[in-house]
Amino acid sequence: MVWLLVVLAACESGDRANTDRSSTFAQPPRERRVLEPPVGIVRPLPPYAIRADGVGPYRLGQRLSELLAQLPSGPRLALLEIPDVVHGSLIRAEDDDTILIGGEAAGTATFVSVVGPNVARTESGVHVGSTGAELEAALGASVRELDRAFDSRIMVPSGLRNARFVLDADRVVAITIVEPTPTAPATEADGACTRPAPPPEAPGSFVGTCMSPLGERVEVQVSDIVVRMGDSDKALNGKLPAPIVFAAPLRMPDGKDELAVITRADTEEKRTWALTTFRFEGTRLSRSLDAVPLYTLTPANARWIGAELRDIELYLELTSRRDSIEVGGLLTTRGEGHLKDVVVISTVPVPRKHGKSAPPEGSTPGTTEGSADQGTLHDAGVAPRGPRP
Repeated sequence: MVWLLVVLAACESGDRANTDRSSTFAQPPRERRVLEPPVGIVRPLPPYAIRADGVGPYRLGQRLSELLAQLPSGPRLALLEIPDVVHGSLIRAEDDDTILIGGEAAGTATFVSVVGPNVARTESGVHVGSTGAELEAALGASVRELDRAFDSRIMVPSGLRNARFVLDADRVVAITIVEPTPTAPATEADGACTRPAPPPEAPGSFVGTCMSPLGERVEVQVSDIVVRMGDSDKALNGKLPAPIVFAAPLRMPDGKDELAVITRADTEEKRTWALTTFRFEGTRLSRSLDAVPLYTLTPANARWIGAELRDIELYLELTSRRDSIEVGGLLTTRGEGHLKDVVVISTVPVPRKHGKSAPPEGSTPGTTEGSADQGTLHDAGVAPRGPRP
């Protein structure tokens, strides 16, 4: 018993010694690691998503000052000012200026444009560089609204109606997201006539109209039009004072169409876009508007926005109102073989005339030989035959 008590006492002494020894070599408690927030603004990286409300972090309706604060420092803001053509501020985003945000100075963003091939794409994969066929397969055919018409080089797909895809040789060269149109478009049910379809073999210079209940087939040539009513071979000719950019029908409030023709006249001193419209007075083709100037650019005011006159192009769109035709669209500048700027231009209202229309110059009813060069009809506008003006 005595021996057992001695052994137990020795074990307790050893345990206390081991405890004292382990506490001597114990590590001090570690301090908690605190992660500091990153310096500056954290931004997503391209490719960005192209949506109906903007492109990536650049949203329609957002204040330009807020968007500018997201970008690296540098000369990112420019003022574009050509009276009656373009007015507003333009932010050049991304390192290579491939995204452009525009709006009123000290206001909000009203459009976002993409001019680079790798910086942004739609959910279906459409981007700058896609073909027209790829665009149509992904987002649907171009919209066909009776009271609106678009330059044939612009495609407005039904799947993204507030986007403007600029085409060059059937390739997308720019994409612009604009503010949605608040009004509902007119439909075919609004009129008794259905615009005639194109002949299947037509390569691209015909348009169908409903200027009369029979419907008309309009052949658009370089600087004149040939109108045939219904299935008749009888033709009415209308000559234009300048080369035709595009022609398209617009539905009027009375349910009939008028044919809107955009021309462009070039001289060394200026470049002028004008609107001429045609209607039927009985069986006679007459001008309802005679070459109304819309936009004029000169070498001097082109340099106000840092461009040469030869490098500026307009892509127009028309909207039919009760008493006027509203004209707007896009202005593009080109530099080093590619588009540099794509901006929304000022809207021009052109009042309709309610008096008696004048017959077009050279308008002669009768029979003419059909042209061997025929084209494909597009309600939203057709490209003229021959070289671009």
